[in-house]
Amino acid sequence: MKYFLSITLLAGAITYGTCQSTEDLLQIAKLNNEYVEKMNEISSPMRLDYKSLYLDEQWNHIMIMTKTNEILHSTGRINLVRKAVEILVDRHVRQLNEAKVKALIVNGSRILKVSGSKIEGMNTSSYMGILSTGKLNLLEAHKIGFRVEEHAYSGVVRDETPILLSDFYYTDDFKTYYLLSGKREILSLMEDKRTEVERFIKINKLKLHQKKSLSILFNYYNSLDSSVNP
Repeated sequence: MKYFLSITLLAGAITYGTCQSTEDLLQIAKLNNEYVEKMNEISSPMRLDYKSLYLDEQWNHIMIMTKTNEILHSTGRINLVRKAVEILVDRHVRQLNEAKVKALIVNGSRILKVSGSKIEGMNTSSYMGILSTGKLNLLEAHKIGFRVEEHAYSGVVRDETPILLSDFYYTDDFKTYYLLSGKREILSLMEDKRTEVERFIKINKLKLHQKKSLSILFNYYNSLDSSVNP
């Protein structure tokens, strides 16, 4: 798995940048056409007449690492309703075949494809964002929640708006992923550096239910480990 991480970091250094403008997207579409056959091999046609909720509705530059460690470039987005990655191939929308994908870099963010059998409390495959790597790895799994609006008196539901929610997982071996439950568990996981960690949390006023604070803390903990064992 360390080999995988080194590959994704290397791929992330490729100077394609992120795709936000129409001109950028057209450039990537042109690049796609140079290996349409390869892209078709790792994807399937997709119907677009279903409701969708995207991690990012924009089409972004996406780098795909296949199970054979080949790097392919495309334009894509993650559809959370269908638990799929949509990509543009020769101006058509197709769905990535998860069985042939090892990892993604979407808009600069590293995303690992994890089998659901390895994730505590989940029974479906999932694309999980890598927030911190080292002795203790932190990952983010997105899911769909609903904001419910009810009539103040009758309690009748007037509207259910889909919203994005996150669960955070940790792993030390990239073989099993465990749901992170709160501060007590985090301190237990970082017991070997507990004094430094507690001081760091207090000084930086970290809120450990928030993504940014969790990332900062795990990066700090992993840096302590690497400074002792370079």
